[in-house]
Amino acid sequence: KLSLISAPYFEIYFKCLFRNSKKNSKLLEICCGEGQCSEPILKNYNDITFADISKNSLEVLKNKYSFYLRKSIKFNECNMEILPFDNNIFDIVACAGGLSYGNNKLVLDEIYRVLKPNGIFICIDSLNDNPIYKINRLLHYLRGNRTKSTLKRMPNMKLIEDYKLKFRSIKINYSGALIWLLYPLSKIIGYQKAKTLSDFFDNLLPKWMSFKFIMEAKKCPDQNIN
Repeated sequence: KLSLISAPYFEIYFKCLFRNSKKNSKLLEICCGEGQCSEPILKNYNDITFADISKNSLEVLKNKYSFYLRKSIKFNECNMEILPFDNNIFDIVACAGGLSYGNNKLVLDEIYRVLKPNGIFICIDSLNDNPIYKINRLLHYLRGNRTKSTLKRMPNMKLIEDYKLKFRSIKINYSGALIWLLYPLSKIIGYQKAKTLSDFFDNLLPKWMSFKFIMEAKKCPDQNIN
């Protein structure tokens, strides 16, 4: 069942993965965790590498999606700041909510390095510029649900500009500027009406107010690794 919180995943991120899938696409999902967003990848891609720093998370993913497993699916326990893959080997790199778990610059450089020319980085993550969402994440940190390093590394508009400079060809969707208000309201007026209002305000309000962003960045073939 869709909610305003899950809508950016189902309506934009998952559809973007589906739209870019091709028969022989080679995909890497970094910071895949326990596979919370991996099912659309398993359904639409054949040659897949799941990478995460936690061996336990990879084991959970294997067990959760054992029905989909085949020889062309690989699991790699690694740090996304130092990916153990050659240059220019993946058509797609995907990441759902994982950018804050590594040094922003190192992760950006590694994503770019392992992508083939014309390869695409597809991600969804939280934006950290809106003070309301920033305070909410701080409260989660104080409750022990987040680490200090992830708070420092939360994606912001500056990081998005860094991706624009690196990739140059980039599409970004922003959503949820007023989700803190419209999500509880959706319990009263219903999902669809709240979603219509959310989309209206997302088009109207500054992008830095957004809750989530979905990025589709293409590595142009004439670019060199910086």
